[in-house]
Amino acid sequence: MLPPPMKSTDTCNAFVPGEMITVNPHREGKLSSLTFAVKELYDVRGFVTGAGNPRWKSAHPVAQTTAPAVEALLNEGATLLGKTISDEMAFSLDGENFYYGTPLNSRCPDRIPGGSSSGSAAAVAGGLADFALGTDTAGSMRIPASYCGIYGFRSTHGAIPLHGVHPLAPSFDAAGWFARTPDVLAKVGSVLLGIEIPECNAGKIIIARDLFDTGDAGIAAKYDAFIRSLSRLPVEIAETELGKPDFATWIETLRNIQWWELNQAHGEWVFRNLDTFGEEIRGRLEKVSSVTRGEMEEKRLVRKRLINQIESILSPGAIIVFPTAPGIAPLKGRSIEEARASRLNTMQHTCIAAVAGLPQASLPLLENDGCPLGISLMGARGQDGQLLAAAEMFEPCRAD
Repeated sequence: MLPPPMKSTDTCNAFVPGEMITVNPHREGKLSSLTFAVKELYDVRGFVTGAGNPRWKSAHPVAQTTAPAVEALLNEGATLLGKTISDEMAFSLDGENFYYGTPLNSRCPDRIPGGSSSGSAAAVAGGLADFALGTDTAGSMRIPASYCGIYGFRSTHGAIPLHGVHPLAPSFDAAGWFARTPDVLAKVGSVLLGIEIPECNAGKIIIARDLFDTGDAGIAAKYDAFIRSLSRLPVEIAETELGKPDFATWIETLRNIQWWELNQAHGEWVFRNLDTFGEEIRGRLEKVSSVTRGEMEEKRLVRKRLINQIESILSPGAIIVFPTAPGIAPLKGRSIEEARASRLNTMQHTCIAAVAGLPQASLPLLENDGCPLGISLMGARGQDGQLLAAAEMFEPCRAD
């Protein structure tokens, strides 16, 4: 029997309606006394995994088991508070759900929270949960973390099994989580990754200069001050440009393979039910079947070359540093055309970790006009523990 619903305290529109329900921990552990929420892509026994869309939810059965990632957190003493709103099919970076509304960006209430892990970010930023699970395919952990001013982590692809998690594009999908402090971020990572977080031994910081380029003079000044502050850290400082041969190649590689995999996973159901999706998501879903097998296979070869390229820069102990997003969160109420135009700029910042399957942490170190500007740390495959340890090291670089 399911526990009764909690009296609603969802002041941030973070939780799926009717699914703010307490699931008590299985035992005491590393996370005792902490509360968490999970994106509506994770199976929780007794609930339908709704993927952000009510028709999908009504057409699929109740989960009979709980996703192992969620079980791991319950086994270490954390208390689950319920399921959080996701963009439909997790297919957006904005966080504006046609059916459930837009979760609150509590730092900048007139601006979007970022997606697709929008509800999870809103729950943590608004103080409703100590941490929250999400997923990241093309930036869905990192962008909400930056916009909402919290810590967000995308794990190495495959480091945390996604059994019992609704897929978007399996060769990109990665588990992630949000927290308000670096110590909670690391503690949750220790449980999900099954490791002890090591002492930070980062020996080299590589500044991605091309991603610090901005036409906003105010933001440029904040970036310059941040880069100067890196000299406080006891590491070698180097510079590179990540957009080689160009960001368009990275983005097209991500998009074509992602669309192919989404169509393989859900295309039959999606095209029978296109009328149920909000206009912006529907317009993008209509295109996913346009990618041919030949185009997908060609991009897989390109992907291998791009991975080799980034791995030649990232040795163990090296961390690439760059802004998580092009700027602060956009205002709510943008037109579809405006949202689509800005997506390419945003994906320049998110495509590399996605294509290469790398871990990336977004840290709330800067702000502009009172709104957060996240700074990202990206490491080599499997260096998740080092990135979590490094998050604490960057605290002296936080803007006053």
